[in-house]
Amino acid sequence: MQSVMCPQIKNCCKLLAMSDATLQVQQLYERHPYPHYPLLAKPRWQDGYLGSSVFARHVIFRHAVDTTQPAHFLSIGSGEILPYIIRQWEPSATKVTCVDLSKRSLRRAHFRTALLGRQISYQHMDINEFLETASHRRDPLYDHVEAYGVLHHISSFQKTLSMIRSRMATKGILRLMVYNARARDWIWDINRAFFLLNLKFNSDTDVQTARQILQDLAKLSPRLSERLRQMGQASLENNTRFADTFLHPWESRADIHQWFSAFNKAGLRPVSLYDRYAELDDLENTLWTCPTVAQLSERADDLRYENNIEIWLTRDDSLIPREEAASQKANRANIPLRLRMTMPASQLSQFIETRHLPIGAKLVIWRGFLKSLYGQKDKNTEDLLRGLDVSSLKRLARIGLILPQTAEKLNLGDSLVKPIHGSMNPPTLTGTTELVDSVKASKIISKISQSTQKKAQALKRFIRAM
Repeated sequence: MQSVMCPQIKNCCKLLAMSDATLQVQQLYERHPYPHYPLLAKPRWQDGYLGSSVFARHVIFRHAVDTTQPAHFLSIGSGEILPYIIRQWEPSATKVTCVDLSKRSLRRAHFRTALLGRQISYQHMDINEFLETASHRRDPLYDHVEAYGVLHHISSFQKTLSMIRSRMATKGILRLMVYNARARDWIWDINRAFFLLNLKFNSDTDVQTARQILQDLAKLSPRLSERLRQMGQASLENNTRFADTFLHPWESRADIHQWFSAFNKAGLRPVSLYDRYAELDDLENTLWTCPTVAQLSERADDLRYENNIEIWLTRDDSLIPREEAASQKANRANIPLRLRMTMPASQLSQFIETRHLPIGAKLVIWRGFLKSLYGQKDKNTEDLLRGLDVSSLKRLARIGLILPQTAEKLNLGDSLVKPIHGSMNPPTLTGTTELVDSVKASKIISKISQSTQKKAQALKRFIRAM
């Protein structure tokens, strides 16, 4: 007779199988489903075009795909917002699976996507468990995998990368965002200081106490004040974002060398990188030509490169016949109405080279971009692009709104690969740690009920971040 395991015992077994770090991460996102937008809020999903599998195919393989054919998309650690954005951008024929540790996040995600009419499979599981049991469930190989902001919170990320690779189709694409640890040194020091003071993410009182400490310390340090200002008031005032940033229970300190080494060990090849804040303008277009480890590490060390690492990878045995693909006849398809109804992505207004463009020009560029995604030509867009200055064209290519094959049609391929600037200078940091009044800083944390030794250790961490 086959025995049936009671659900409570089964859940307990799952919990025991998880590492302590994984359990803590799960508890964080059960309490604070990220980014915890109001359930009826409508996020600007058009800004999520970078996460589209159709976009990735264009940038990496240089050709349109047949969007009417079934494809398989896996989102790892999808949270509460990404499923909504993914489902808007993915063709209706694409089967989307979202996996997350947080049951609460998945419930909120399911609520957001319930009215879209395009189904998503939600899986409440640890990603390693999901990938390990995929073959037993006879799951398909995935054409596109996304793990945005996830792997740096997994203690066994090398194992996870290898398992992801084993579940990728031959020409599968993996999109990652992982932390640039060097740029987060100051955040890490604050995180460890709060840990020493025994301030926890699962207490609203502790979150408020931690927030007040940072606000008071910022009054003593122009550098800390500037860093917090750059993060934005919303990140400081929102309990979920604050806890995710400064009270997270587990964060990998892997640097750029270690991430790229992990990619190589897993059999993955970096092919494209998004420069979100235009920090790599002295390099060739990073979206079309992935920078080297040395180029990124050098710039991370002197803080010229402080962005997270947003990167696309393929299997190392996946051929990328770009010249052949570029000459293939495009697979033309109808653009979904939901895309045709959108306003331009906000990226068009974020950079000096493109923000000056009239709204009419931005609309033409956006419509032309959508058409090119679906293998359609647009003469109005091509005529407009021919009339723009080179710096505007280069920025449009770097944010992905001019696709490689569009550039080739306009005979702009070579020029749009080239750097925008000859060199980029390291940032000028406000103030120095020597200017921080350690006595006043000590008084700020003196009310915390904790041992004198731990307070002293926390103070050193805070001053280092200041």
